[in-house]
Amino acid sequence: MNKIDLKKKFKHLYAPSAKKVEVVDVPNLKFVMIDGRIEPGKTPETSHEFQDAMGALYGVSYTLKFMSKLRETDPIDYTVMALEGLWWTDSGDLDFNKPDEWKWTLMMMQPDHITEEMFQEALQQLRKERQPGHIQALF
Repeated sequence: MNKIDLKKKFKHLYAPSAKKVEVVDVPNLKFVMIDGRIEPGKTPETSHEFQDAMGALYGVSYTLKFMSKLRETDPIDYTVMALEGLWWTDSGDLDFNKPDEWKWTLMMMQPDHITEEMFQEALQQLRKERQPGHIQALF
């Protein structure tokens, strides 16, 4: 069985040198992503939408990993990548005292061999296990 370690492959992106500033070329990468916003009066810790999105991303990422590892032809094992996030506000000012104005994109990188078909199959599996409204098209 082949094993892929994306953390090692992209070490220059995920663990850059702390001793010098470097310009890096970021290749095209595959991510599973969900967009959302923090609900009024909530923080990331208390936002149901944010918590559901994290659960959906981890769920689909681990489902894809095991689908890849257990496939009959050319099984590939890999480490599930860390959760990443992009944050912004409509005004461009990120005020830590006003988290309910924050918008976000949560994402987890996927290996190149993960296909749209595999992603859709993983979503179907998760929809059977979870409430259907919490997972939407992500790929």
